[in-house]
This record gives sequence, structure tokens and C-alpha cells, in this order.
Amino acid sequence: MQRIAILMTVHNRKAKTLRCLNSLKETVSPFRDRFTIKVFLTDDGCTDGTAEAIRETEYPFEVQVLSGDGNLFWNGGMIHSWRAALAEGGWDGYLWLNDDVTVLPAFWPDLLETDQYCQEYYRKRGIYVGSTQDAATGDFTYGGFIYTNKFTLKDKMLPPDETIQPCEAGHGNITYVAAEVVEKQGVFCDKYIHGGTDHDYTYLAHKAGFPILVLPHYSAVCEKDHPKDGGRKKLFEMPLRERLKEMDNPRGLNLHNALLFSRRCFPLRYPLILATGYFKAIFPKTYYRLYLRFRGVKPPEWSK
Repeated sequence: MQRIAILMTVHNRKAKTLRCLNSLKETVSPFRDRFTIKVFLTDDGCTDGTAEAIRETEYPFEVQVLSGDGNLFWNGGMIHSWRAALAEGGWDGYLWLNDDVTVLPAFWPDLLETDQYCQEYYRKRGIYVGSTQDAATGDFTYGGFIYTNKFTLKDKMLPPDETIQPCEAGHGNITYVAAEVVEKQGVFCDKYIHGGTDHDYTYLAHKAGFPILVLPHYSAVCEKDHPKDGGRKKLFEMPLRERLKEMDNPRGLNLHNALLFSRRCFPLRYPLILATGYFKAIFPKTYYRLYLRFRGVKPPEWSK
């Protein structure tokens, strides 16, 4: 029987959060003899009644609702949930779960299979990355990847192929972290503000010698919540002063997180990221065209 602490943080996405918890309830129920789970969920200043709706719903597992101040963002909220789980203790592993994820039935048997494989093949446990797909198209959205160039950070995503694939890093939408990893690495770095910390944690675990594995099948449905143009059209239309402010925006250019990630994971890239961060803010169209040319992609007409 595995004891798993499920870590979530939410902010004003009541419908999505309830759908996520309901999918968790439906998919884990056939495996009650294999898993004991408890959800540690940080309500980071919700004003849409998320916490109240959760408390009014019956689940076959405990959901502990924790309070945030509304300024934790994803990283701070997940740390808040994680520390609460650690304080309770006794967990075999921790599952990062985004509130916009709908868990699929394949996740739980895949988790058991991958955990067994990891222990038999690597003689240790590690991090198991779940892949997500778009509900309408079935296309891959988030999951594990490898870096094909560790200076440019060009990467190759690894969609599930019915095998257990090793990777180097992964997204945190639905990802399991064994207790052994947490004993050595602790929780997320608290210097991150919003995103980037999942890549940081998984890559540093990989460097520390822990297996990072992609589960064999799709684990969940999750839409890509980033604009198709990466927010570039909006950035191009901003005056310079606003673009410079975006460098400090956790959901914008967020140069702070990019520099932190470089310093912790790829320190030789730090000067490049510092220079290109300002270049991107001051000359966004030129930067974007050069970036696409480097990637071998023709720039769209609206970027000219």
C-alpha cells in the first residue's frame, strides 16, 4: 500500500479544480487496495468559492484545504502544500497535480508499473512524469523532455509511446516524486516566483543520479494555457516602459526566474540570459525573428 500526498495550489478556477478532484476520485477508486492518498491543497486567496465548494463535496480521500495570501503563485503555493504534507510525514511519494488537469484511468496502473520497473532496473526510486494531451485534438501538451543542446537549451519532448522512457526534466502538471528524492533534494526552491521550478527540480534530480521517467501512456488531459504566439503580439504593442516592467512580471517575461534557472542548472548560460533578457524587452520583434531563424522556423507576417 503506497501512501501518496497529492500537492495542489489553486486560485479562482473553481470549476476546473472540482473537475480535477472528481477525476482523481473516479480514477483512483479501483486502486484503493494499492494507494492511500490525501490532497494538500493551497487556496491562494480564492474569491470564487473554491474552498467552500471543496468542503461541501464528499471524496473517498481527505482534502486538507490550506490558506494562502493570494500572492504565492504556483511555486509558493506548491511549497506551502508540500511543507504541510512533510509536517504530517509518512508518505512514500508526492504527486504534483495542477488544478486544470483531468486525470485519466491509465495513470494509476502506469505509476505502479513504472515504480516497480524503476526499483528493479535502477535499484532506486525516482521521479515519474505524466504526459498530458489536448482534449479536442489528443495532441501532446506537457510532459517529459531531454535537452539536445545544453547551451541553447533546445529540447526534445517525449510523448508517451507505451514504453517507460528516461528523460532529463519534465513539467509539473502531473508528476510523482518518490520520498527518497525529497529526502535529498527537499522541496521546490523558494526563490522562484511562478513557473520554472518544475524544470529546475527534475533536472537537478537527474544530475543527482535519480531516474526521471516518462509514464507509458497519457496520464491526464490538460489544455495548453499559453497563448499560441507566446504572448508576443501583446508584448510588441507595449511601449518600452511597459515592456521593461514585464521583466519583473511572474506571468510575463519573468527575467528573474530565467536567471535563477540558469544560475542553478546551467551557470555558463547566465551572461547570455541576462543580455538576451534585456534585448528581448527593448527589441522584441528583432529578438523574435532571430529566435525563429535560429530554430529554423519562418517568422509569421504579424511579427514583421
